[in-house]
Amino acid sequence: MIIVFGNQKGGCGKTTNCAQFANYLSELGKEVLVLDLDFQRSLMDRREEDIKTYDNEPKYEIMEAKISDVAKVIRDFKNVDNGNLIIDLPGRIDNDALGVILNAADIIVCPFRYDKFTMDSTGFFIQIIQYLKVKAKVFFLPNNIRSSVRYETKEQIISILEKIGVVTKEIPQSVLMERANTLLITGECMNLVKGAYDCIIEQGGIK
Repeated sequence: MIIVFGNQKGGCGKTTNCAQFANYLSELGKEVLVLDLDFQRSLMDRREEDIKTYDNEPKYEIMEAKISDVAKVIRDFKNVDNGNLIIDLPGRIDNDALGVILNAADIIVCPFRYDKFTMDSTGFFIQIIQYLKVKAKVFFLPNNIRSSVRYETKEQIISILEKIGVVTKEIPQSVLMERANTLLITGECMNLVKGAYDCIIEQGGIK
């Protein structure tokens, strides 16, 4: 299964949730391969740093690839019987090859927040998905949500997003997510993400 994490805006939790979701699936005993397409090599750099810092053995591999080469990677992966390819898209979507990725996806996960700037970028990302007529199941992941803040447009935003895909449970703001690494997920962090990630796993049919 091909699972893509994407949004047009950086800082919405795309890369962090990509890594945490890979950790979560691995913890459940599922086969995972992560493809880092971010121009900043965020996941690759983090994996290298994590290996230097922690004693834990990696439970899955992280690869990097050029956008222009990703079609071949996807073709090769589709020849594998089992497993989940998790792709971290670049924050900037301006390359024709990204259409190949989105159309190949089985699941698209779009982390977002309820602030205006993030919602504007999320709206642009939705337009791209609709323009490409992708068939993937789309999940909107409310991320880094502050319990002390009253989001006045929250219900309106959810009602709009639910016409396009599934809105998962919220992941609250927590320093535990900021300390995430690519080698393991703590029990406390699993509790934070469980509701949202289980929704993606169960409704997305991830095996």
